[in-house]
Formats: sequence, structure tokens, C-alpha cells
Amino acid sequence: MPEIKAVRIPADRYDVAILGGGLAGLSLANQLMLARPETRVLVTDKRAEPAPEAAFKVGESSVEIGAHYYRTRCAMADHLDQNQLRKLGLRFFLPAGDNSDITQRVEFCTPPTDYAVYTHQIDRGVFENALFDRALERGADAFRGWRVGDVELGAEEHRVTLSHEGMTKTVAARWVVDATGRSNLLRRKLDLGTETGHRINAAWFRLKGGMNFEDWSDDAEWLGRTWKPGVRSYATTHLCGQGYWVWLIRLATGPISIGVVSDPRFHDFTELNEYDRMFAWFRKHEPQLAAQLERRRDEIQDFLVVEDFSYSSSQVFSMDRWFLAGEAAAFIDPLYSPGSDFIAYLNTFGGDLLCRDLDGEDIEERMDFYSFFFYQLFDPTVTVYRDQYQMFGNAQVMMAKLLYDNLAYFATLAFLYLHDKMTELDDLGDVVDVFETAIPLLGRMQDLYRDWHQIDQRKFEGVSVLSTEFQKFIEIQHELGVPQDLDTMIDRAKEKVEVMKAIAVWTFHMGAKHLPAPPDPHRPINPLMVSLRPEQWEADGLFADEGMTLAQALEVIPGIEEYDLVARGARLVQDAPAARACRLAAHASRAAPA
Repeated sequence: MPEIKAVRIPADRYDVAILGGGLAGLSLANQLMLARPETRVLVTDKRAEPAPEAAFKVGESSVEIGAHYYRTRCAMADHLDQNQLRKLGLRFFLPAGDNSDITQRVEFCTPPTDYAVYTHQIDRGVFENALFDRALERGADAFRGWRVGDVELGAEEHRVTLSHEGMTKTVAARWVVDATGRSNLLRRKLDLGTETGHRINAAWFRLKGGMNFEDWSDDAEWLGRTWKPGVRSYATTHLCGQGYWVWLIRLATGPISIGVVSDPRFHDFTELNEYDRMFAWFRKHEPQLAAQLERRRDEIQDFLVVEDFSYSSSQVFSMDRWFLAGEAAAFIDPLYSPGSDFIAYLNTFGGDLLCRDLDGEDIEERMDFYSFFFYQLFDPTVTVYRDQYQMFGNAQVMMAKLLYDNLAYFATLAFLYLHDKMTELDDLGDVVDVFETAIPLLGRMQDLYRDWHQIDQRKFEGVSVLSTEFQKFIEIQHELGVPQDLDTMIDRAKEKVEVMKAIAVWTFHMGAKHLPAPPDPHRPINPLMVSLRPEQWEADGLFADEGMTLAQALEVIPGIEEYDLVARGARLVQDAPAARACRLAAHASRAAPA
């Protein structure tokens, strides 16, 4: 007898139609049902079956903002604690020789995770299935196997045409949310696409049974550097070299996710866009990893690639009652795992607008602010990645970059989001006003790293920088889990800005030592004007009596010498004459007229 199954059919009308049942769409559905249970929410996903485990979408790593969003606004903390891995920060290995011995690579990690602050390694298939089930339980109308054919945006309501196994259904909705990922449905329909100027590619796979890179060596001294044996593999781990990084992400379901992100200026996409070619690339650039994979090729679970994956949109929210969520809006780069953070920003802002509109509130002023503020978050973040991959093999420059990028994230964006200020506009404005001077500094620091790399390409080996001595870094991360009233937040924000300025002064002098005529470290400088281009110093106003000397900066940031590889006793493997010749040639070529 044939089995007859009842087919659920979407209703005729909803408050919001969420197009796409991936991470962004399903998390938004849960957020809305928790914030406003009476909301009529439709979620459609073209995939007919539950997501497969361990061999699914990329994006397994979450950092502080994304994890907080999933745990609190989506109420998924129990699932994350029970079914996913608690992550132990970000860990980086810079190159050493031919990368055949991980114990010789300069190692960096963010401070040990404070147990009041959560990050997770997430098996996307397991998590998205749990989000789907929770959305149904919480009252959303969630469907699998229903494809979006078209969207007609209307003045009073929007109409969405759906299809399922030959059946067609048109539903009306007051709001439409595009969560279709890289299909970019509304972005394409409304011609909203813009570029980030960041050209980058990726290829990845999962390896059945996992892999612990600490097993690559039995060196007792190296194994003993961390606070507990085996903890390294619980971090999102990066194997870095000029123009690329390789991620190693352990999953609770057993496999490990392994991927390469590369700049085509250094590594052509044709070297990585097929598995055999990528394996040959591993042998050349990461031979220790290649040796581990060689005998386990039959355990590879999938292989996926994406070319030129960074993009943006000219608009993400509209008074016509639609918004873009997750990768339907924009994507920059997986380094530092910001994908879930931008899901959190867009869903938090968009969900707030949607709920207020359904409650009859005038949202125009709030929408104008969110539209502006999103790009205040997104555009400076792009500078962290654009034209930066050339320095990924430079251990000393990367020490400074990794320190500043992560500390600035903890001090500003994570500080605001984890203290639930993103939709409290008066409070948010008061704290953002304090951070206003530090926002342009993020981009200026990226220029400084790029110029520092040009004039100083010494190679170091043999030390681990584990962020245990620089107390300000540890304190700023720890504060993310400490409740604070608004006055305390403002005071702490002022202190964090001073720390960021002091790091800028220290970094400037670390790089400026390699200029033909280094500046006097006793002369005060304006931290917001740091650069390694002496021809611009006077016009920029670098030297300022009200500025900060190196000694004054070190008073604000004691312990920062932890990130000075010479002070750490790292082994210098490039001879001094060659290093100086490199510096002088770079300076001469940069200063030469066009």
C-alpha cells in the first residue's frame, strides 16, 4: 500500500515571511517568537530534508557576539552547552622554515576564555536542525522543501510565491526578510550589490574522526607551554603564511573542518579549486598537515569551494518593510569568525524594527539610525582584511595586528553587544560617543601594519605568545561577562580608548625602529595620526605636545612587551644585513616618485 503523507501548506497571510531556513533565517524566527510570541512568522527553506551533520555549510566558529546572540536572544544556550563544543579562543601559528615542524612556529592565542563569556565551535547541520525544531515549538510556521519563486513588494503588503513538488502557493506578508544566503534574492532583484574591494577565495572539507595537531609532536617543552595538555585543539586554529591561512576547527560530532582562505595575488584559485590540486598545495605550503592527511584521504567527507566571496549591499533595511539578513546582505572574510556577529547585528536591528512596527510604533527615526550604524560597524571591519594578506607570514607584524584587532573587538563591539546596548539608543549613543575617536584608528592601524611589513621582514621562530602577561587584554575580555550600569560603561569605555591609543603609540615605535631615521621616542605623538610615512608626519600632525610619549604609553599598557618577539627571546632566522637591505630597498621604492 502506498504511504499517504499529509502535506502542510503555508497560510495565506503572515506578519513576516523569512525567505531562507539557514542560520540567519532560523535564528531570526526564534528571536521573533521569543520577543513577540503573537507574531505570525513564516520560514521557508528550499532544502527538503534536515541538514546533514558534519558535511554541510562552512561557518562553524562563533566568537563572542555571535555566541551571545545565539545563547540569549535565540535561547539556544542549552543546546550549545550540550551538543556543541565550548571554544577556547583563537590560536595562530605563523610560518617557520618549510612548516614541517609546528613546534618551531611562532604561536599566538587570545586570552584563555573567561567562563562568563562564551564562544562555540558549531556543527552547522546539528545547530540548524535544532533551530528549525525550536522555531516550530515556539510557534513559527517553518517549512522545508518550499522554494521561493518570486517576491512582489507592495505598498500595504508583500506577496511571496512559493513552490513545493509541483504545488504553488502565494502568501501575503507585511514584512519580508531575505535570508537566502548567497542566492541574494532581494539584493539581486533590487540591484543593491556593492563591492568591498577585498578579493579572496576559500576551499574546505571535513575529515572524519577529527585530528589533534598536538599529536604532531612529542616535544615536551612545546606541549607544556599551554595551561593544560590538549586544550590547543579546542581553539579555532589558524596555520598562516604569506597570502593565506588554513583553519582547523574541531566539531562535537567527531570530524574536523579544514579550510584554506587565500589571496589570489599570492595563490591562484586554480591551485585550490579541486581536491587533488589543494592536496598538492598543502604539500608545498603546509607539509606537516599534508602528511597527516595523506594516509586518511578515504576519510574526507566533502569538498567545497567559493571564489571571490567578499561583497556588500548598498542598503540593508527599508521603510518599505524588508531587510536583508546574514549573507543575503554582506560577507567580508571568515578570519576572526565574524559571520555570526553580522547575523546578530542585522537580526537584532531588523527584529527590533519589525516588532515595533507590528506594535504600531513609528520606526522611521530608528530605522535611519540602524541603517547608518550598520555601516559604521561593517565598513571599518572591512579595513581589517582588505590588502592585509601579504603580511600573514610576518610573525612580528602579525603579533601586533592580532593583538590590536582582537583587543579592539573586545573593547568596542563586543563590549556594547554583550551588555545589551545595541537597541537602547540613548545609552548606545552615550557609549559610542566615547568610542568615536577610536573608530578611524582601526583603519589607520591597518595601514601601519602594511607599511611596517614593507620595511621589516625578519623571520622569527620558536616562541609561544599566549596572552597571559598583558593584563589589560585579559581585563578587557573578562569585562564582557561582568554586568555594568551605564555610568560604569562610559568610564570603562574611556579607559579602553586610552589603552587602544597607547597600543598605537607602542606599535608605531616598534615599526618606526626600522626606518632609516627613527623618530625620538621621547617626543610626544598624536596616537590617532600614527603612520610609517615620514613624508606625511608634519601634514598629519603626528607630533603634538598634548600627545603621548612611548614611556607614557607603556605606563598605560604594562606587560605589552609580551608581544615583542625580540624581548620574548624568539630565534631570529634571517641575518641582520639581509633584513636591513630589505628595509632600505622597501623604503627607497616607496619614497621614489611615480
